Amino acid sequence: MSRFIAFFALVGLIGFALPRSAASQDWQLTDANTFAPANYLILTIPQDEPQALAALADTLAADFGVSLAAEWSLNALEVHCFVFDARNVSDVDGLITAMETDARIRTVQRLRSFSLTEMFHSDPLLPLQWALQSMRVLPIHASSLGEGVRVGIVDSAIDNHHPDLADQMVDLFDFVAADPVPLAEAHGTAVAGIIGAAATNEGIVGVAPSADMVGLRACWQQDGAPGVCNSFSLARAINFAILNDIDVLNLSIGGPEDPLLTELINVALEAGIVVVAASGEGQELVYPASLDGVIAAGQVAGRSVPAPMVDVLTTAPGSAHRYVSGSSIATAHVSGVVALMLSQDPTLTSAAISERLNGSISDVETLPMLNACTAILGPSEACAL
Repeated sequence: MSRFIAFFALVGLIGFALPRSAASQDWQLTDANTFAPANYLILTIPQDEPQALAALADTLAADFGVSLAAEWSLNALEVHCFVFDARNVSDVDGLITAMETDARIRTVQRLRSFSLTEMFHSDPLLPLQWALQSMRVLPIHASSLGEGVRVGIVDSAIDNHHPDLADQMVDLFDFVAADPVPLAEAHGTAVAGIIGAAATNEGIVGVAPSADMVGLRACWQQDGAPGVCNSFSLARAINFAILNDIDVLNLSIGGPEDPLLTELINVALEAGIVVVAASGEGQELVYPASLDGVIAAGQVAGRSVPAPMVDVLTTAPGSAHRYVSGSSIATAHVSGVVALMLSQDPTLTSAAISERLNGSISDVETLPMLNACTAILGPSEACAL
């Protein structure tokens, strides 16, 4: 049986204590889950006899153009509560201001919405994944895990035997070696883990753990050295992505401008593929993140989508885990968020996705950071950083 830990605060309108002066009184109650939070107001009134409270409710409703939706008594505060339906009021803020000056009313506030703060996954390394917390990814997992989205990872070889990745890699293709041999390389394995590591095992959790990942090996690593790719291998990998229903193309690479790759990436964009590329480690975007239409990920101020890229825990060859850094890692985070977005709304265009991502950036400990929750759900209390 899967386990989870939940810390939560519940506000319920159906749990109540009756005033001492009217123990048998049946107050008007309504199911709490039928209220639209932004359009209902909670008023507290000094406790009184039921008949007096009923008369006051009618008077307040008439005076302010609202209707009584529910009422209950809070003996702990020695107050009575009215919930008024203000959906027909055009200026709710003005209404609240007017109520605040009314001597009959002790307090007035909007009905607010809260969420369960829950670890949806039992993976033991999840508490170490600060990146998912800082981007507010976990609240999205209640409604989307990236189902139905194919993410092409143009990178070095991915360890598809890793417990976090074995069921996540739907296919692997090698555009480096004519006669591929089973191997696993560090960079590709790290990127894949961030994008879509399984959420139901003993390791970490990916940003989009139900996305279908396709490994497109176009780079290679030798003796632990940084990965190398070239126009030949990259062109073949991107060509494959265009022809084989890839939805999101992760390019955690950077290098000189390349006419052939530019042409292919433009065709990929025209085909509706969302292309995410690494911004580089300097102050200017590197190629291909610098191309129009490509979503740049990293920390280039004002020109890339900021995402976690320092000391991020992810998968490593041989069933291991390690900490990694760099704009390649930011790229993987953004690609995962794009997969979540497309799973929620497959009609989103690359331009619309880019606009949402860039409009969902908040400061986290003075650094700008993508808020994945806001990008998908829009501004809400559940998405607050």
